[in-house]
Amino acid sequence: MALKYRRFRHKETGQVCYAPAGRYGNFLNSIKKLVNYVHYNIPKWYILHLTLTVAENVSEVDFRHLHRVTQFILLRLKRAGSDFKYIAVKEVQERGAIHYHVLCVYSKPYVFPSSDEIAKSWGLGFVKITAPKIRMKLKGISNYIGKYIGKGYEYEALETRKSFTASQIKQIYKLPAMRLQIVMEKHGKCKSETFKCTYRKVYEFFDNGFRVVKRLVEEFPSDWMYEGVYDEPF
Repeated sequence: MALKYRRFRHKETGQVCYAPAGRYGNFLNSIKKLVNYVHYNIPKWYILHLTLTVAENVSEVDFRHLHRVTQFILLRLKRAGSDFKYIAVKEVQERGAIHYHVLCVYSKPYVFPSSDEIAKSWGLGFVKITAPKIRMKLKGISNYIGKYIGKGYEYEALETRKSFTASQIKQIYKLPAMRLQIVMEKHGKCKSETFKCTYRKVYEFFDNGFRVVKRLVEEFPSDWMYEGVYDEPF
C-alpha cells in the first residue's frame, strides 16, 4: 500500500513540502502527543520495550488481547502511584505469527510487573521486556518509537486494518511543541487540557443549557497553504 502525503505550498516563496497523511501520519501524531504529554506531566520517567508474541501461528489475535495486558499494567502501576502511557505497534511476521511491540513510559521505578506476570495476563505466548541501555532524553523517545518500535511500520503494517494503538492523551498535546508552550504559558496547564484544537486553532467549549458554544482561544497564522493529499513524493 503506497503512502499518502499532505502537500503544502509556502504563500510567498512557492516552496513545496510534504507531511505524512493517513495511518502513518496518525502514528507520528501519536508519538508527538506522547512526547508532549511526558514533557508536561512526568518530571522523571522510565522506559521499557515490551514484546508480546504468540506461541503458534495465530492470526486472530487482535487489540482486545493487547488491551487486557495494558489494563493489567495500568492497574498495577496505578496502585503503586505511577503514571503509565504506551504506544503499541502490531507486527505480522512471514510465518504468520503476531507480535506486538509496546513502548511503555511510566513515572516510578521498581514497580513494573515482571515478564512472567505479564505473560499470565497475555495468555497467548511469550513476553520479553527490554530497556534502552542508556537513559533517554525526551527527544529520544520519539526517535526510539519511530526507528525501533515503529520500524517498517509505514510500509509493512499498513496492510493491517488497525496496526497501532496508543494511550488516551488529551487533544491539546498534539500541538507542535512551540505552540503548546505558548498556550500553556498563557492559560495554564489545567485550563489548556480542557481545550480542543487543530494544528492552527485552539478552542474552548461552553454549554449554556441550550447549545454548545465554541469560542476561539488562540489562532496561529500559517505561511503555508494546504493543497491536498498526494502519493509518496520520493
